[in-house]
Amino acid sequence: MERLRQDGQRCTTPTGLSRRFVEVAKRYIYREHNDSLMKKPILILFMVLVLMLPLSEGNPGRPFGITSLVINFDKTDAVFTVNYDLGKIPKMYILLFGSKSIAPRIKAVFPNFDYDILKMDQDKTILRVKNVSRLEKGFYLHDSRRLGARVNTIVVYTPDSPRPTEYSNLNSTPNKFYRS
Repeated sequence: MERLRQDGQRCTTPTGLSRRFVEVAKRYIYREHNDSLMKKPILILFMVLVLMLPLSEGNPGRPFGITSLVINFDKTDAVFTVNYDLGKIPKMYILLFGSKSIAPRIKAVFPNFDYDILKMDQDKTILRVKNVSRLEKGFYLHDSRRLGARVNTIVVYTPDSPRPTEYSNLNSTPNKFYRS
């Protein structure tokens, strides 16, 4: 805005009001520019999360690949260590949002077992399985139980043997008897 100086010359310097307007306009333009820059990564992150949503539902109809199952018998109970390979994208999802999405898939693999989850991460799950064996005449007997998926390798440790027994390509736990 132009104004006249005391000597009658025209002055093109903005007045205090117009300076304030220019400062507000600059801040507005700066903020709008930065907001648009922030919206792009947020939009991309949102799209990635939407695409990964089916992985979070833990579809029990589609079992995941169990590479090995380690069974440690302890009287009538056992500790199962389930090792699996999920792939890179599901591992990233679990790293970001936690491993609760694996629980339905574990339930689908072990439908005939009463268990508590001790630990669950992107590579393995440790389960405490209750009443998996029974005591008869000084021996603990474990009857075979069907699994919800085929397991590449099952390794069984019993309290009475220093060496484990290894089984390949099974869809049920093996029959075992052991002493405490």
